Amino acid sequence: MKTIRMTLAVAWKEVQVFLRDRGALAMLLLFPILLSSVQGGANLMLSGEGETPAILLHVGLVNQDTGTFGEGIEKALKSIEILDVETFEDSADAEQQVVKGEIAAAIVIPQGFSENVNSYTSVAIEVIVDPAQPESVSIIRGIMNQVVAEVNIWGEIQYGVRSILDDSGLLEVATPEQMAAISAQNLGIIMTRLNEIRQNPGIEIVSEDLAGETAKGGIMGFVSYIYSAYVVLFIFFVVGLCAESIHDEREIGTMRRLIAAPLPSVAIIGGKMLGLMMIPCLQVTLIFAVGSLFFNIPLGRSPAGLLILTIVVAGTSTSLGLLLATLVKSKKQASDMGTLLGFVLGFAGGAIPLTPMLMTRSEGTIAIISRFIPHANAIEAYYSLIHENASLIDILPEIGILLAMIVIFLFIAVRRLKFR
Repeated sequence: MKTIRMTLAVAWKEVQVFLRDRGALAMLLLFPILLSSVQGGANLMLSGEGETPAILLHVGLVNQDTGTFGEGIEKALKSIEILDVETFEDSADAEQQVVKGEIAAAIVIPQGFSENVNSYTSVAIEVIVDPAQPESVSIIRGIMNQVVAEVNIWGEIQYGVRSILDDSGLLEVATPEQMAAISAQNLGIIMTRLNEIRQNPGIEIVSEDLAGETAKGGIMGFVSYIYSAYVVLFIFFVVGLCAESIHDEREIGTMRRLIAAPLPSVAIIGGKMLGLMMIPCLQVTLIFAVGSLFFNIPLGRSPAGLLILTIVVAGTSTSLGLLLATLVKSKKQASDMGTLLGFVLGFAGGAIPLTPMLMTRSEGTIAIISRFIPHANAIEAYYSLIHENASLIDILPEIGILLAMIVIFLFIAVRRLKFR
């Protein structure tokens, strides 16, 4: 019990020293929040959330049809978020705007369009495009093909219903108004059923990975990777801070007082580690809190997994810092080597993303080497938790590797500290 109190006392001293260093506070706490906030804003833009869509295409629409199908296409186009639809009375005015480059395309729905659809007669919608905007033109054509396909299905079904009723002879005595009403009723029933089938298809395509898990990706998958990488990158900046702390105490003489005091070596080493481990825990809390509250970054379904993983990664970082302190000869060397080590291991472990794939999930030699780098294992575990809803049990292999690293780092550091 006495040893625990002594350990906590040393840890509290380390926390107080850190809180007085405003430069370290800004670097290790504020800077990660700034980066994660920038990434969160980029996420909203890429996913098209917010008040303004990610892509906005300006198009002109000339609706010369007076029937229901022309009106339906107009409503459909105006409901599409990425389209800014401007209506024109005359096709020549719309075409002139395309020539000037004011709009990417002009869509002209011809007169009698609805009548042609009703009679299942071929009819064309003219799309006048600006050749200087090939990407926009391709998107607009794709949208129009989808919209027209829906109208074409409606026309086919309507024509089929009318043909069946005409051929059956059941409605020979019906008036034109009655036949129109019966056709509309049957058409409405069929289209309603068709929409129900679309929303709940009998055949569903589900993408799974080789382990049988539902495959996930998209922009949120990449952003989850970025956040995991940022968290791990800044956690391991504590390596240099830990090594600096050891040499700083040596230079000002407080280390000699600690050793001379009736404190067991376990309390000294454990207290320094515990105090410095508070920094990564605070980093993770702040980064994920900002990401979740303001940018909808997922946190997974295992709070216990996040907590235990963060403690283990923090322990890996501080134990590596203690080892570094035994390998350098001054506070300046500790700072320089800590920064260098952070970036080198960050690149090697994927904490500075150069590809959209985690190092541990790459192919060949890179994946094997990454398992010997603490950053890669930590990123793999964080990504699995927040994006793939992994449980604590699922990330036990990564936690086991990191715990093994802690044991190795501490074993070497303690042995070298005895002779210094």
